[in-house]
Amino acid sequence: MSHAVDKPVGRPRWSWGAFRETFSSLQFKATALVVAVTLCVTGSVCGYLLKAGFRAAAEERRQEIVRLAAALSRTAAFLIARGEDGALPALAEQVADGQPLLYVAFFGNEGRELGSAQRPGLRLLQNLVEAEGPPVAAPGTPIYQPRRGSSPAFLDITYPIVLPRGREVSGGASADARPLGYLRAGMLVDGFERSVAYTLDVVTGVGILAVALAVPLGFFLVRRITAPLHELAGVMQRFSKGQLAVRAGASRRDEVGRICAAFNRMADEHQRTHERLVGLNAELEERVARRTKQLRELASREPLTGLYNRRHFNEMLAQHLAEAQRYGTELSCLMIDLDDFKTVNDAFGHAIGDEVLVLTANTIKSQLRGSDVAARLGGDEFVVLLPQTDAERARVLADRIVERLTQEVGTTLPSVCVGLSIGIASLQDLHAPDAATLIHSADTALYAAKAAGKSCIITAEVASRPSAV
Repeated sequence: MSHAVDKPVGRPRWSWGAFRETFSSLQFKATALVVAVTLCVTGSVCGYLLKAGFRAAAEERRQEIVRLAAALSRTAAFLIARGEDGALPALAEQVADGQPLLYVAFFGNEGRELGSAQRPGLRLLQNLVEAEGPPVAAPGTPIYQPRRGSSPAFLDITYPIVLPRGREVSGGASADARPLGYLRAGMLVDGFERSVAYTLDVVTGVGILAVALAVPLGFFLVRRITAPLHELAGVMQRFSKGQLAVRAGASRRDEVGRICAAFNRMADEHQRTHERLVGLNAELEERVARRTKQLRELASREPLTGLYNRRHFNEMLAQHLAEAQRYGTELSCLMIDLDDFKTVNDAFGHAIGDEVLVLTANTIKSQLRGSDVAARLGGDEFVVLLPQTDAERARVLADRIVERLTQEVGTTLPSVCVGLSIGIASLQDLHAPDAATLIHSADTALYAAKAAGKSCIITAEVASRPSAV
């Protein structure tokens, strides 16, 4: 006896849980929104294309009556030019059968009717003539005549009767002559224009209705999609403000739930590393402070000589002047300028001139204290600020600078002949109210030293008694 073996029944591939998860996912919601928007756009485009197609068809109808009018004009022109006007009524009867022309009429230049015919049962031509009078010259543009009572809608055209260019007939008539007359014809449109207008109105209404429905539907779907994202954004914002213990709810089964779980793991890792970051940040701040100090020092130096630049000197001058005025201490300023520096540049070149500037700067720095401030103002002009130093001690320092520079130049550059002129100004002696007065007084003393001769030192308060070095 055989026994049947039951095969294990596995979980179906598309279970209800998987089906519900699929329809609750953000991907499905976003897809539904995209489909709705796509349908609206597609409908609008189709409506536009439909409208363009109807316009093209209407234009083709107008071109058709123009072509028929042009052909009749050529035929009638040959008949009139040969004096066969009597054949025009028969021609009109032949073509005015309603397929597609409703009526045809030929007129001479004076407005006399040469022949006409129209589909039986219609008085379209008589009504037009009675309402408008005889035809006038027209460029051959079809005019739409709407339905009136029992009369159908049609296209009416007035076309000049002229010979084709370059053709001649008996009697000397040619294409260069004036029009031989005019023809008037009408073509049935069978409600075409009204059908077009109605169809366009329907398509436009459907498009507007679709857009009107898509706006609230799209808003609702987007709201449903973005609501959990807004909640997650709020949790992240609180976390970013320092609430490291806050966590997001990860109970959702869609993509937002997975994002919340990933955020929670990230928050745990961040909380563990926060203490390490605090220590590293303190160390980094110390390094940045040291580097900033180095950069500030480099920014305040003049690159060639290594002395302070004018901007930094002005800052130090304002600081030392405020201290001197507050505590009643002395403050002196030396304004220094090289003699015959232009001659050195012209005779030995700018490289030797730069070497002289560097040698002068090093000589000045070698004679200063740590609290003194030396700067290069530009060119061959230097300035030295001496806190807690009166004019007499400043003069002693100036003598040492001049003497030391003479020795250095004689040793290093024996072929170069330069000297120093120095102007000295003291805060207490001048009763200078501000930094500008102190600098101006030292600069005036320097000019006085220059005028007195090379290598001179002059103090501002005794500028009338220069002393040569």
